[in-house]
Formats: sequence, C-alpha cells, structure tokens
Amino acid sequence: MSEAFKGLAEAYASLQGARSAWFVRARHVPETIAKLGLIGPSDRLVVRANDFTDAYLHHFGNGVLTFAMDQTPEAFLDATRSSAHPAAGGPKEGHASYADGAGARYDRLFWLVNSIGCRGLRVPDIRVLAEAAREAGAILIVDNTVASAWGCQPLSLGAHIVLEALDRVAGGALHAKAVAIAVARSVSGKGRKRRTDELAHRAYCLLAQRLGGEFSQLVFNVDDADLAIISEGLQTLGERMQRHTDHARVIAEYLAAHPLVPQTCYPGLKSHPDHDVAARTLMHGFGPAVDFELAERMCAGTFIKRCAASHRDHPAGGSATRLSPLCGDESHYIRLFAGLDDPIDIVDSLERAMRLYCNPPHA
Repeated sequence: MSEAFKGLAEAYASLQGARSAWFVRARHVPETIAKLGLIGPSDRLVVRANDFTDAYLHHFGNGVLTFAMDQTPEAFLDATRSSAHPAAGGPKEGHASYADGAGARYDRLFWLVNSIGCRGLRVPDIRVLAEAAREAGAILIVDNTVASAWGCQPLSLGAHIVLEALDRVAGGALHAKAVAIAVARSVSGKGRKRRTDELAHRAYCLLAQRLGGEFSQLVFNVDDADLAIISEGLQTLGERMQRHTDHARVIAEYLAAHPLVPQTCYPGLKSHPDHDVAARTLMHGFGPAVDFELAERMCAGTFIKRCAASHRDHPAGGSATRLSPLCGDESHYIRLFAGLDDPIDIVDSLERAMRLYCNPPHA
C-alpha cells in the first residue's frame, strides 16, 4: 500500500468524521455499489433518487431494488414493506458469499438517499431518517455528490456509509471518474457512555471485506496521477465550493424572479419545501446546484444550445457553470451547476437565451 494513498484516505476520513475511507474507480455512486457487490441477491435496496432512476435500474434488478416515493422515513418504510421477500421472516443467519464469511447475515436492508438530490433538489432530514433506519435495521447510505464533503457531513448526522463522486473535489480534472467511500465509526463515547452501533460495524465489515482494512488499498483504486489531483483538490475544496455555492444563490435568485421561469428550485430559497431542513443539515450554504423549469413553449435541449454559457460539454465539477437537461432534451427542466465564473455573466447569458427563444431572428 502506498503511503500517498494511506495519507489521502486518512485525510478524507478525517474530513468526513469517518472510521475509514477508500477510493474506487467508478462513474457514479450506483456503479460503485454494484462494482463492490454490496447488495446481494437476497438483500433489499430502497432508493430515493428520481433524477437518477435509469442508473439504478441498469445496475440492480427488480428483485432487490425498490424506489421510495419521497425522502421521508414513512416513504422508506412503505417501500421497505412493499419490497419484503414473501418467504423472508426478517434477516437470517447463513453463508451469503465467500466475501462475507461464515455466519454473515443475508436478506440485509439498505436505504439510500441523496444529501441534495432528486428533481427539485430535495434535502432529506438525515438525522430523522437515520433514526428510522436504525429501528428498521437498515444500513443508511448517503450519496453526498452534490453537496460534497465540504457542504455536508452525513456520518455526523447518523448515516452509516457516505459515497461521493469526486468531480467537484478534483475540480473536473480527473483522468478517470472516481468515487470516495467513507464509513461511520461503530463505537462512540467512553466508560459508561460507550456505545456500539451494530449497523455501523456491519457496514464497515462489508466494505473492509471488499476493499481491505482501515485505509487499505487492495482493489478498484485510482491511479497515482488522479490521487495527486484529489489530494490537491481537497486542499482547495473549501475555497472553491464556497464560490460555487455563493454563485448558485445569485443565479437562483435571478431565476426565481424571472417571468419566463415558472419554477426555481434551490434549497437556499425560502420558497423551497426543504429550506428549513437544509439550513440545519447543510454547511456553508445550500449547495452548488439550481433546478429550474422553462416556460412550456421552451425545450431544455434547444435552450441550452442557445445559451452561450451553458458549457454542456465541460467536465462536471469544473470551473465553468454547466447546464444539462434534467429529464431529456425535450423536457422543460434544467439543472445548473454554478462554476467559478462570474455569476453576472451567467445571468446575462441566460437572459439573452430567453430573449432569443421568445424573439427568434427572422430568416
């Protein structure tokens, strides 16, 4: 194991308040979970990610995958009940696979939610969801990609595993996509106040059996060049993410006041349904992303082509503001990730594109 990898894993674990951390070469969170084989054929995975449905359907079959209708504990419990195996009487003891070892549990339950995600950039109350997960015997996984480790620390809120695609950490400069994984500490307190979280311990064992012990580097690791980029990115993450977040707020406030934008979704706006939850869940602001809806006569794909500052082909997480159609080119929905560029220039570009759409030049 390289000392560079160990030091970087320790630094990321410290940032997340984690017991251990690893880096996996993968395009996104669902591919990472599938690649590691965390979800077995007798396990159940309940997911709330309606902006990433296709990716989960691609990697997980209907036998293990169920979508929650909302990010609330009630929605996850309803989805869990609907996904229960008819013959299952709860988790059983048995030999799940050679990787899990003798006596391992199968018919395990996993809940997965985004710290910021879904259409409308919803923000779940991770503390409340984590408590419900414990009572249900579910390992709670949080996709922290949009917020980043700088913007949210799900493990401190009760999550067991946090995954983050490293586009923003690396400033869009990775040669190959990578995802960071961090797992919660299973023991807290001292003496009579010492507590053990069995689900957190189980989560650590699942990951360690596949990736090696604490801060190990056995498989799926990124190459040295990308490790160096991630290391450099962590040192500047706070400064860059603060600018991303501040710029997103400026753009969101402009869009919220625009007559041609029926709806703007940004957790920092008081009109957002999760504004209060976001204020006590997120850190340093409300994230770098803005969802907005165009007027019905506008199509997302055409609008993006006419917006000079859309930067659709630029790398995710990079310095340029980036627009993409949230539900396909023919939809009316756009997701904007604010960059390090001047938000006033972005606002001007959006304004010009809207005017051009409404008043196209005569042939």
